[in-house]
Amino acid sequence: MTIIMPLKGGSLSRTYRMPQYDLVGKEIVRDKNREYGFVRWYSQLKKLQRYNTQYPNLFPKVIGVNVDDNKATFKIEYMKGFRDIKTILTDDTLTDEQIFCMSQAVWKGFEQLHSATHDPVTGAGKLYFEEEVLQKITDAVAVPEFAEFYNHGTYEYNGRIVQGIGASIHDLENFFTELKLIQEENIHGNPTLENILYSFDEDRVVFIDVYDESMIDTRFLDYAQVLQCSRSHYGYINDNKVDIGSVSVTHRLQIPKNFETFNYHFESGIAEPRTKEIVDVFEATQFIRMLPFKVLAGDIDKAKFFYVHACYLLSKVFR
Repeated sequence: MTIIMPLKGGSLSRTYRMPQYDLVGKEIVRDKNREYGFVRWYSQLKKLQRYNTQYPNLFPKVIGVNVDDNKATFKIEYMKGFRDIKTILTDDTLTDEQIFCMSQAVWKGFEQLHSATHDPVTGAGKLYFEEEVLQKITDAVAVPEFAEFYNHGTYEYNGRIVQGIGASIHDLENFFTELKLIQEENIHGNPTLENILYSFDEDRVVFIDVYDESMIDTRFLDYAQVLQCSRSHYGYINDNKVDIGSVSVTHRLQIPKNFETFNYHFESGIAEPRTKEIVDVFEATQFIRMLPFKVLAGDIDKAKFFYVHACYLLSKVFR
């Protein structure tokens, strides 16, 4: 009998561990929400397959694929001795030295991953804006409950008044239209702290849950997704309750000190002012591009909260 242990996974997939085989399975239903479900699942599989060859120590090995009626599952190796960084920062009592080493291991992993560079594609910034901002909003507001909230346009966010994205949308479009990169790189695409595993014994990271529809492959996007968790506390907030009113969002959480310490060490590696500006904008847009995944999974409250948080971040960049 196969033992299955559920794991937290993507919003439209089911992830589980099979301990007797040291494997992890990621299962998707093929005939529902195909764009945000099966298509993402399949592109993740193919990206992992490529990266297994290019970076054999940075990603878990793909073992195989199964198809059963309307479901498909790919299996990857289970990384013994590794835990995701969000869980470590949440649950463990850590020294500053341990957190520093963890942040440096992330930087080392990024340096290896981003070492493969490509010529930039002219117009990729504009495509990112159209697909990862405007289209994601369009898809999210197709759900009436979120649309009603979105249409209010002014919100209270943890005691502050925040304007909806309409207040920043032209600045955001101009930013991405004018964005010029010297190069693009191989990237993870979704390296939240939940998707970065760390081993204290080996002092190295392994990346999971890659994303291959970023529209623009820049290391700045990967940096922003770490900050999405260490600075904006996405993973921790997402695991807990938020308070949602008709035009207000808030949380009453006490964020563990470990996140602040990790963020200090990680963010110190982003020093150049223009780089910081680009990363700040990408961080805000991460909370927009997730919206369809949240609403399609039925997590409307978190979609509302993170939408307003995105607007708050944009108001700080484009003030």
